[in-house]
Amino acid sequence: MLYFFLSTLQVVAGLHFDDRVPSRSNLSSIKSYLDCWDLSKKNEAKVFHLHTPKVAGCSVVKDLSDIVGREQVFTDEVCFSYSSQGSYENTVVMVREPRDHVYSMYQFCKLASDPGYRLLVGEKQGLKGQEKYNLAKSFDAWINEWHKNPRWGDYDIYDDDEFCYCPYNMQSSRLACNSKTTAKYCHKNADFAVAMQNLESATIIGVVEAYHESVCLFSARLTGSLPEHCDCESASWNAYLETHVSHREDAADEAYGSIEDVPQDVIHKVDDMTKEDRILYQAAVRRFAADIKEVELRFGKRILCDSDLQRLQNKTTYKTTG
Repeated sequence: MLYFFLSTLQVVAGLHFDDRVPSRSNLSSIKSYLDCWDLSKKNEAKVFHLHTPKVAGCSVVKDLSDIVGREQVFTDEVCFSYSSQGSYENTVVMVREPRDHVYSMYQFCKLASDPGYRLLVGEKQGLKGQEKYNLAKSFDAWINEWHKNPRWGDYDIYDDDEFCYCPYNMQSSRLACNSKTTAKYCHKNADFAVAMQNLESATIIGVVEAYHESVCLFSARLTGSLPEHCDCESASWNAYLETHVSHREDAADEAYGSIEDVPQDVIHKVDDMTKEDRILYQAAVRRFAADIKEVELRFGKRILCDSDLQRLQNKTTYKTTG
């Protein structure tokens, strides 16, 4: 029955890009995808994970589940305030460098390789080649469009005219919004003071740009122990394979590209649209580095080596030309 259900999902949702029978590894990937969200509320869990879109959410859920068990993780694309509605021992918030985050939002919609997205947007006739497909042809055009004529309102990706995300300060918005259901929020500014307060109150903060180190912090805080791969000066560190739950970008027809390829005038607009997220990211990285240092002293191991710390700190300071 499980095989039949997953195979059906693979075909209907767009996971099945060829005529081959899905392998066991493919089915495992589909199961990991389905585990990305809780479709019903858990009133009690060891971990509440704030699942902000395009901030490594599915990978984080997989790693948290490996540490404490999937049944002990509640995760969904909701507001941080949702965590007050249940009994959760820990609140986990991941952050991502804002430029990369916004670029990833557009590419998610442009490539349209994610199975859930294909299913839901396809039903609304919003995929490429369908009647209501309206996505800007390039990242540059998308940013210019939003910067000139933002579409403020309380809606999400599936209610948007282009079936894509709101690129304005999403990370701050998810920390600041106050909803008992989904996080349908697209406004220029969130209540930034609330966002910062909630970031500070989170028991564990992880950083996408230091993902391996974040997993080590998860383990230390949630189990009181460190895996062997959590010593950046050891061979096991380099041998460790980071979790990457794919949205099937590898199956898309177009290349993903990089924010580094974007013209400076467009990057300036992205920066203008993510001013609050930039400040939040800087604060999160400072907190993360301090938390890692505490764990290093506790266990007598190096987790964040000097070169990686410097690379991470460089991410908090934007360097632009022109």
